[in-house]
Amino acid sequence: MPNTQSRTLLVLLALCALSCDGVLVAEVPATPAGAPPPAATPVPPGGPPDSGLAWEARPSRPPTPPATAAGQAGCLHVEGNQLKDDKGRAVRLTGVNWFGLETQNRAPHGLWSRDYRSMLAQIAKVGFNALRLPWSNAILEPGAQAQGITFSGNDPVDGRGPMNAPLQGKGPLEILDAVIAEAGKLGLRVILDNHSRAPDAYMSESLWYTQSCPEAQWIQDWVTLAKRYAGDPTVVGFDLDNEPHGEARWGEGGAPVDWKAAAERCGDAILKVNPGALIIVEGVEQVAGKSTWWGGNLAGARDRPVVLSDPTRLVYSTHEYGPEVFGQTWFSDPGFPSNMAAVWRASFGFIMEEKLGHVLVGEFGIKDQQAQGGKAGTWFTTFLAHAGSSYSWTFWCWNPNSGDTGGILQDDWTTVHAWKVNLLKPHMAPKIPAP
Repeated sequence: MPNTQSRTLLVLLALCALSCDGVLVAEVPATPAGAPPPAATPVPPGGPPDSGLAWEARPSRPPTPPATAAGQAGCLHVEGNQLKDDKGRAVRLTGVNWFGLETQNRAPHGLWSRDYRSMLAQIAKVGFNALRLPWSNAILEPGAQAQGITFSGNDPVDGRGPMNAPLQGKGPLEILDAVIAEAGKLGLRVILDNHSRAPDAYMSESLWYTQSCPEAQWIQDWVTLAKRYAGDPTVVGFDLDNEPHGEARWGEGGAPVDWKAAAERCGDAILKVNPGALIIVEGVEQVAGKSTWWGGNLAGARDRPVVLSDPTRLVYSTHEYGPEVFGQTWFSDPGFPSNMAAVWRASFGFIMEEKLGHVLVGEFGIKDQQAQGGKAGTWFTTFLAHAGSSYSWTFWCWNPNSGDTGGILQDDWTTVHAWKVNLLKPHMAPKIPAP
């Protein structure tokens, strides 16, 4: 996808700290001829002097299948700092991100080389129990079409063929349905992550709305998906907006920039149609003048917690990266890595330590343990020791074509990086029992 420059360079030019998925669409040459990575779609900057609630929404979407009544069977909820299943058993989501639906392809990446069912089976075999699927609002647009999918040949891992046959002729939403259905068969739970409003626009969108997708439409699109998957225990949570940053604020600044208030509005709208869903709320970049990773700063939740109609459905989320992505000041501190526990506690760890809620680390990843003189590997193992076995998490990412971190898969889209799996394995939770 469009950006061949590393995200770190972009961050330095912008003089701010970012997170890794700013490079999530930097394609590797594995993309076959005929499915070249498209260019990014810019989004008009700024917005009106309000949150967009009064804007006229775009034309309504095509009708979706009727939602099943959402019972509690198979749903997850939060008690204290623990995530629990419908039987009251403590569980954790320990999964991986598989991106692509948020790009111009409007489909998970790698399907030009692999069958989606084989890919999901491999994810489950590695030991993950969950899948975070980024998507953009463009997949709900009338007439939306997917691209970059091969419908011939056999999968190189399990020999299944012709590849992706069930997806032929289907639009992005139907492809999402198929991926979710197959994930459910394998015992994987799914988190849907609204990564951007326009395809590939993660770098140009700092807020949860744009001029072309006002807040009213953003909420309506979430309600559409929440209805679509109501009653499906595979889809456990909705990550409302990926990495609010820049002007986004937590509980202050007024409706146009108050991310906490917007998350409450959207979360309650979802719970009205899907009361069993987890509402996943990321942090912002800056709180009280202190900055960290995009979407990683939850410090404001101490005094201004998110308030939902059902507080047991709230999950806070942070993103955490190492020095490969950006040289945050704490990586050059003489006390590194002993200083990291305090850094994490201030940004998000207090929520778990004080039992104020459960935290999902929605993104964290690494490309090379030896990067930055070995600091990358030190950061990664230190973070896993700190949070890997108590927090929920979804590793960034499964795809090899994420520029700053690579993925679990190598560039051939078939072979796993064994060292990454070996480091994650001790911290993986078992599959969450079916209802």
